[in-house]
Amino acid sequence: MPPTELASFSAAGERDVELVTLSEIVRTCRVLHAANLTTTVWGFVAARHASGGGIWVTRDNVGFDEVNIDDIVLVSSKGELVQGDFEPDSEQALAIEVMASRRDVQAVIHVHSLHATAFAATNRALHAISHEGCHLVPPDIARSRFLDDPGTWTDEGRELVSSLGQRNSILMPGHGLITVAETLGEAAALAVYLEKACRLQLLAGMDFYAIPDAEVMKKRSGQL
Repeated sequence: MPPTELASFSAAGERDVELVTLSEIVRTCRVLHAANLTTTVWGFVAARHASGGGIWVTRDNVGFDEVNIDDIVLVSSKGELVQGDFEPDSEQALAIEVMASRRDVQAVIHVHSLHATAFAATNRALHAISHEGCHLVPPDIARSRFLDDPGTWTDEGRELVSSLGQRNSILMPGHGLITVAETLGEAAALAVYLEKACRLQLLAGMDFYAIPDAEVMKKRSGQL
C-alpha cells in the first residue's frame, strides 16, 4: 500500500476508534441517568484517548439524558481544550489527575447521586450487606474530605487522588462519588453498585448483618 493510502487508512481507523469511544460515553450517560444516579447537570463521564494523549470528557452544563457526541470534548493533560465546541465539565481536573497517576485507569465517572452523597456525609464505614457491596469493600471505601473546588488545578484535586489510592471508587462529602476502571462499562457498574450499597446501609440503620470478609473475597474471586 502506498504511503499516502496507508496514512489515509490509519487516519480512518483512528476516527473509527474515536467514534466508538464517543458512542460508549453517550451510552454510559444514558445508563447512569436511567439508574437515577444523575442530578441536573452535575458530574461527568470521561475516557482516555486511544493514543493516551488526552481525555474525552462530557462538556459543562449538560444533563446526562441530553448528552450526544457533539457534547463530548477532548482535553489535554493540562486541561486545555483540544477538540470540541464547548467548555469541558468544570470538574474535569479530577479525571485528568486520576488518569495521570493511574495508568491502569481508562475511564472515570463522577456523579452526585442521592444516597452516595448522603452516606458520604456520615462518618460510618461502608460494609458489604449485599452483593453490590462485595465489589467495593473490604477494605473500607475511600473518602475525601470536603473539597471546596475540586475542579481547579489545586492541591485539593491531588489530595483526592491520594485518598483514592489503588481503589476503584471514592466517596466525596458534598460531591457524591467517583469510580474508576479499565472500561466505561465497569466504571458505570461500580457507580451503580456504590449508590445501591450506600442506599441499603442507610436503610438498614445502625444494626445490620454484614457479609463476612472471607465470604466477600470468595464472591469477588468468583468462587460463590
